[in-house]
Parts: sequence; C-alpha cells; structure tokens
Amino acid sequence: MDRLWRYFVVTILAFCVVGIYVLAAFNLKVFNPVAEILDDYSFTDFYYKLLDGAGERDTSRIVTIVDMTELTSRQDLAELLTGIDALHPKAVGVDVVFEGYKEDVLGDTMIAVAARNVRNFVFSYKIIDSMDGETVHSFFSPNDSVTEGFTNMPRQLYGGMKRSVSIGRDVGGVVQPSFIKKVAEIYAGQEVVPLADKDLSINFSPKYYHVVSCDSIFEHRDLIEDHLVLVGAMKEEGDMHYTPQGKIAGVELLAYAAETMLRQSEIKHASTGVTMVVSFIVVFLSVILLSKYKRFTASKKTLGHVILSTSLIRGLLICLWLSLIVWITFILFCRYNYSISLAIAMSAIALIYMAENLYDTVRDTIVFKKKKKDE
Repeated sequence: MDRLWRYFVVTILAFCVVGIYVLAAFNLKVFNPVAEILDDYSFTDFYYKLLDGAGERDTSRIVTIVDMTELTSRQDLAELLTGIDALHPKAVGVDVVFEGYKEDVLGDTMIAVAARNVRNFVFSYKIIDSMDGETVHSFFSPNDSVTEGFTNMPRQLYGGMKRSVSIGRDVGGVVQPSFIKKVAEIYAGQEVVPLADKDLSINFSPKYYHVVSCDSIFEHRDLIEDHLVLVGAMKEEGDMHYTPQGKIAGVELLAYAAETMLRQSEIKHASTGVTMVVSFIVVFLSVILLSKYKRFTASKKTLGHVILSTSLIRGLLICLWLSLIVWITFILFCRYNYSISLAIAMSAIALIYMAENLYDTVRDTIVFKKKKKDE
C-alpha cells in the first residue's frame, strides 16, 4: 500500500513539475517565442511528417486543381470556366471573388454569362467579420441564380497554422454552408456532412494533387471529366497558408478539405477528459516500471547491475519507452484518424526521476522534523 501511495504521489509531482515549466514558458517574457511555438503546435504535425517520410505520396483520384495564376483578363477566365464545363466535371469550385465591375465591359459581361450558364459550379464569397455578418459577393451574384459558398478559413488569435475548414457559419441568425461543403455535396450527389456552425478538422495525410495549367485543360480531359475541379491560383503569395504540409496555396488547402469531407476521414481529437485520464494512466504505469527497474539494478552489486543503473542507460530506456508510446498513438492516428496528444504525459515521464527526488526530499524533511520533535 505504501508503494502504491508513493507511485501515486510521484505521478502527481511529475505533472506538477511539468506545470511549473509550462507556466514559466507562457508567463515569462524571455520564453515568449517558445510559448508561441507551443501554442501553435499539434501532435498531428509530427504524425504527418512521419507519413510524408514513409514513401511516395498517394495521388488523389477525386480532386484536380486548375491553376489560373497567369490569367488576369475576365474574358479569359470566362472562356476557362466554359471550357471546363464542356469537359463534364462532376463539380467545380471557383476560388475567386469577382469584386465589382472593371473597365472591360465585355469581360464583365462574359464572366457574368459564364456564371449563369455553367453547371455544377460553386462560386466563392467572403464573410466580413463584423457584428452584422457583412458579406462580399461577386458582382454577378445578386441578380443571378449562381451557387455560392463562403471560403473564410477559421482563424486562431495567435496561431497562424491552418488545420480546419468551416462547415457552416451563422450569418444574421441563419447558418450558411461553406464553399467546400457545397462543392463536396454536388460531387457526391447527396449531403456529406450535416449543416452546422462548426469546423471540420482537415486530414493532411500527404497527397499529390494533379495541377492542370489554365491553357492546357483540353489536353487533360481525363483529369477533369467526372472529377471535382478546383479553380484557383497556385502561385499567388497573397493566398498562401501555413499548414502541417508547409506553406501551400489556398486552393490546395481546399483540396485537402474536400478530400477529408468526401472520404469521411476527419481527424478526431481526443477530448480533454480522455487525454487527462490516459495521460495519468501512462505516467502512473511509467512510474511503476521505472521504480521496479531502479530496485532491480540496486538489488545486486555486480558489474552488470552497476552499468544498468547508470544515468545513461536509464535515459536510453526512457527514450525507448517514449518511442513506444509515440508509435502506439501513431498507429491510432493512421488506422482510425484518431489523435490523442500525450505531450504533457511524455514530458512528465522525462521528469519522473526529478519527481522521485522531490518526493524523497519532502519525506526525509518530514521524518527529520518528526524526530527532532520527539527528542
């Protein structure tokens, strides 16, 4: 019973030591850069790197990207949209907001006519973050029955990494579907996810997306026919985003989101409660194993036992144990798209010996004071 109590207290102390370091990192100015990195880091980023280093990327059989970076004329854009429509894609998402008229009257007319006549197309609009839920649409949408969806990305106050996409957003008391929800459901021919004011965690498992230049769509009919086609700029700096796959174009980010929605492969993150319980169990088990190992190496004074008791060997064993934990969570992620962050638990495991020393110091202090009092 005494040993179980010791294991329990050492486990709590290990978490307390980690907590002290975390508080220091987030509250001391000298650690501000570290805190910002930690705040914007997810364990899934590590998993994606492991997957990307495991071999060649899978090629998407669903999404094709048409790069329109080089197009500046609305006449050319109108011809591009009409040309794509002629190749019979299942669904097309146009990641452009045509704000206002230009001096090119013919171009304005052509893009408006194209928007009316193409089939299975979804056009982008923006929601301005304001109390009134102001929206910005393409100039042709108020009087034309075009299908639209907003392309605003969920934002963190300090984090710049994009990991999710909106399913819907409440605008003036009405939940509006997002661009990617509409495109995915036109492609699927049915509702893929229920409409709600919530976000979808994008699965960024490494993928290769075919990118077709705007001037060669007819040479790549097989990549457009019956595909979900996303039209956008692949090389426009203003529309680049940081993701777990590095800095990528907004249209490629939308491709990952569409793939996630259609394959129902959203990343499911463990709740705070589950993470806390699993973390405690893992650290508690680690305390027991390390304590038993410590007693084993101290049981005899042979050369082998002395070597096994060295800090180097114990450190290596802790690294192996941490690697095993990471491997188990990685398997869960790969097979079930389930992510549980044991970063705090792993930090506590690394500090178990410090927690044991703290426990022994406190216990010895209490015993010493008791003896003094008895004398």
